[in-house]
Parts: sequence; structure tokens; C-alpha cells
Amino acid sequence: MAKAIDRHLETLCQADPKLRRQALEQVLAEERLTFTTQEEEASAKNPRGICNYLVSSCPGDPSLLFCAHYDAVPGSPGANDNGAALCILIQLAVTLKEEGIPAKFAFFDGEEMGNSGSRLYVSLADRQTLSGVINLDVCGYGDSLVICGKGHEKKPVFRSFCQKSLLGRHQGHIVKFLPKSDDSSFSRMKLPTLSLAAMPRWDIQYLNALASYGEGLFGRPPEFELILGQMEVTSTMHGGYRDTLEWIERGTMENVYAFLLEGIRQQKSKEAGNRKKFHALPAWRKPNPPLQATKHQTCSAAGGRG
Repeated sequence: MAKAIDRHLETLCQADPKLRRQALEQVLAEERLTFTTQEEEASAKNPRGICNYLVSSCPGDPSLLFCAHYDAVPGSPGANDNGAALCILIQLAVTLKEEGIPAKFAFFDGEEMGNSGSRLYVSLADRQTLSGVINLDVCGYGDSLVICGKGHEKKPVFRSFCQKSLLGRHQGHIVKFLPKSDDSSFSRMKLPTLSLAAMPRWDIQYLNALASYGEGLFGRPPEFELILGQMEVTSTMHGGYRDTLEWIERGTMENVYAFLLEGIRQQKSKEAGNRKKFHALPAWRKPNPPLQATKHQTCSAAGGRG
């Protein structure tokens, strides 16, 4: 990359929530990324209100949604939780815009307040415009990239991201557990969803142990929190002592960015190849277009869904 992936990190890592919002607007404007906002007024639950920032690299539906929360624990600079992910997605949006590859980006407020920003997004979203969701959280520390999709890794929309060769080039691992983030808000939409994070390699063994606990009828046992607390990456989250600028590793951020960009480009290349093969087929081998439904048929279908 010609520009440093972490060039906006210090600007974005404001401990004051109001300044953090202003910093994100400033960076998006500086990178010439046109954005719209989703807002919800202040309430007892969210005293500052909610303000999400939405960006599209270029028109095209359905497309992948890449998202990350921009809020932080009050008083913390939130460097790894979640400034590093913001920088990665901003650079990705700039690159995809330059290459003309459709994608959507959402920078969510309120993740530290019960995922209120992503829940607002889901309540307003059009399911038909999205092919899948990739959520980034805690992506600036450690030598390994981890992906959790809870079975969605095998969905066609994520196939290029989860192939062994790509994962191998980027020290990637598919795991069965990651702490909940904004990805959990999308379960009601029944959209294929991946969570992506970075961490030291030795933390992966703890993720495997945590996966065995499940949710449980009465919640998780005390040992769950004890194991989570043993993970080195935990000190970079929720205002931990490593959730500061000096602990962010540029190489980690570059690796996550390169992984995502390579996966997107491979997906686009495969889609272009499939279209080329389709157009090369003789007419008799191409599937017939669906018949237009009559007015009577349309009314019947609507009645069946009701």
C-alpha cells in the first residue's frame, strides 16, 4: 500500500465520544468517502443517542456489508477496540471505490452499549440489498487472524475468504467461538455473517476451550470468564491496559486488510468467470427466464405468505 494503514489511527482514537464521532466524520471526508447517517435520539438507555455512518464504495446490490463499531469504553482511546478495525475498513472502502467493486460499509455506534447501533441498522435494513456481513472487532494486535461464522463459513458468499490457501497466506484460522460483537445483531435477518479478529497465536487454544461451553440454559459458568481473562488479547479490549496506541501493530492491520482485499478480488474474479461461461453457452443450454406471473398468480402467492 502506498499510504500507511494506520495513518488515521491517532485521529480516530479519541477518549471523548463526541470528539470520536467528529474524528470519524473528518476522516471519511478527507478520504472522499460520501456517507449517510442513521440517528436515534438520546434516551435513558443511550444518553448520547445513536449515530451510525454508512458508506458505499459504488452502486451494486446485493453486496457484502463490512462493519465495525467506532465507539469505545468511556475514557478509553479504544485503539484496538476498535480504532484499528476502523482504519482497515476505511482503507478498504477507498480501494474498492477506486477499483469499482460494490460493497457497503457501516461504522456502528453503541456496540459498548448493547450493540444498539447495529440493532438500529438491522431494524432499517433491506435484506435484499445484502449478500452477507463481515464484522471486524479487535484487529490491531497479534500475529494470527481468526474467523468465526458458526457454520456460515461454508456459504457461497464467503467461500473465497475461507479457502485454506488464503487463510494459510495470512496466518488465518477458523474458530468456533469469538466474543459477541455487532455480528449478533444480524441473526434475526438470517444473513450469512462472519466475525473477524486478530490475536496472538497462543490465544486460539483458549477460544477452542470457550467454544465447548455453549450458551447454557442458566448462562455460562464462572470458569468461562476466568478462561477469557487469561487471553492476552483481552488486555486490548474494553479499555484494558493494552487498548492504547502504542500497542497497535501496523503489520497486523496490514495483514487483515490484505486478507479481505484478496478475498474480495478472488470473489469478483470468480463471478466474472461464471458470467463469461454463461454467455459462452449455446442458447439451447441456457436456462429459460422465469415466466411472468399473472395477476391471479401474484395474488395467490401473496395470500400464501400471509
